[in-house]
Amino acid sequence: MARIIIICILLSACASCAHQPTTGRTPDPAIVSFPSSEIRFFGAALLLTGRLQKPVGNGPFPAVVLLHGCGGVQPKRDHIWAERLVSWGYVTLQVDSFQPRGITSVCTMGGRASADMLDRRVTDAYDAQHYLTGLPFVDSKRIAVMGWSNGGATTLNSLYSKRDDPFHAAVAMYPSCRRSLGDLNAPLLILIGEKDDWTPAERCVAMMPSGKSTFEVALQIYPGAYHAYDAIGKPREVWGSQGSHHLERNTAAEKDSIVRVREFLGKYLQP
Repeated sequence: MARIIIICILLSACASCAHQPTTGRTPDPAIVSFPSSEIRFFGAALLLTGRLQKPVGNGPFPAVVLLHGCGGVQPKRDHIWAERLVSWGYVTLQVDSFQPRGITSVCTMGGRASADMLDRRVTDAYDAQHYLTGLPFVDSKRIAVMGWSNGGATTLNSLYSKRDDPFHAAVAMYPSCRRSLGDLNAPLLILIGEKDDWTPAERCVAMMPSGKSTFEVALQIYPGAYHAYDAIGKPREVWGSQGSHHLERNTAAEKDSIVRVREFLGKYLQP
């Protein structure tokens, strides 16, 4: 019994340390915490964190759950998109699936471990949606999900769930398409580069519905664009589970994606 008590204390201390801000950094006032459906040690629920922002006013506003890629939240892409969405009139919640779990990256993760993480992230997305529905300035009937790369794959997986509380629209930026897109629970927009060697566009083309689908599934492929075409930074190579992949910004694709995302979300979330 004494040994069990000591283990509980140590686990509690580790969990507490994981949520402490790094020394010397000013805590982000936009960071919020909310419970996960994932049950961890000794029946305790995981506590997720996210970056919450809202437009000026009382609302209720439509909202978008934002899901980062395999390397965690990328401020030079994710924060910029969040601020852009807020300027369009949306509440945004950038879910951090990694920091609460003590993870920094899953880019080289493959096989069963990768599938398990995607399942956890789908749960995170719906837990974030549930949290948003409890906020007085959010319209619970107008919540979308949007993700990049691994977060885009999570977005796709979240649309296969037969739930009573589905998202009302979804945007997947350069996701890995591995299942048919013909039986989803919400309208979907996929934006991906023609030269993407990490999550090839051809897979998404192959998975498009062959006949009539319940919800709209739109696919835009950008000629000459690579993975992470909307991320600020120099062209670079990144190591993944299948080897090295090229990342490069493409401003033409980025500008067009901004227009398409605004139109798509406006179509399904704006009154």
